[in-house]
Amino acid sequence: MYPVLFSIGRLNIYSWGLMVALALLFGIIWVGKSAEKRKVATFDQILDLALYVIVGGFIFAKIVSVLYEFESFRQDPLAFFSGYSGSFFGAVIGGVLLGVYYTKRAKLDTWRLADLVAVYIPLGHILGRIGCFLGGCCYGVVSDLPWALPCAVSDQLPRHPTQIYEIIGNLFLFAVLFLVSRRQEKRGSGHFPGFIFWLYVGLYCLLRIVVEIFRDSQMLAFGWLRITQAFAFPIAVVVFVYICYRLKKEARKEQHAASTIQR
Repeated sequence: MYPVLFSIGRLNIYSWGLMVALALLFGIIWVGKSAEKRKVATFDQILDLALYVIVGGFIFAKIVSVLYEFESFRQDPLAFFSGYSGSFFGAVIGGVLLGVYYTKRAKLDTWRLADLVAVYIPLGHILGRIGCFLGGCCYGVVSDLPWALPCAVSDQLPRHPTQIYEIIGNLFLFAVLFLVSRRQEKRGSGHFPGFIFWLYVGLYCLLRIVVEIFRDSQMLAFGWLRITQAFAFPIAVVVFVYICYRLKKEARKEQHAASTIQR
């Protein structure tokens, strides 16, 4: 494991922090260029949006992390301000809330921009999980499978490399979202505003439910079910029910429009 990639004097450059910084940098560039190309927002507006998303993501990532591990934070309250812990789901919730607030304030097309951003979230998440793998966090349970690796900073036991599992899963998510986005772009219309964003949320929840099966986590909701799984499953159900409802609604609109033209 390489939690510290290199040092500049007394300054340590941590692998996870560096990868998160790269994810944010590349995310701003990718989304900014795509937004300008599609005339959804200017690059400066994307920079402003990124600031709101980062602040909201950091705060809510910590809040959800405190709810998960209240006892640890109660013993060490200053850990709230460290950069070593935080819930990804909390970061998404906080980022979405403040991101929507900014788009409304700036009078941008919220859901069109959300669809554009969603395509690139898996790529940023991949960089973050590379940081987790190098840093030895978010590792899996001990295993004797051929691909098991010593991927925990705390020991050298062979474990499920859940960081790699999630990297592969996010590659799949990116491919799906990218293809759906390109198909919508060629057709000149989408299924409904926000479809790609909600598709990402639903698919990622399913991915986390599977990955958590192999992840070494003591945060159990009840029995064998982990808190993350208990959190992600109802979200996935609600999201896919909503997607089906909206798709049926859009289909009825198209049928009505077609019948009106024929008359």
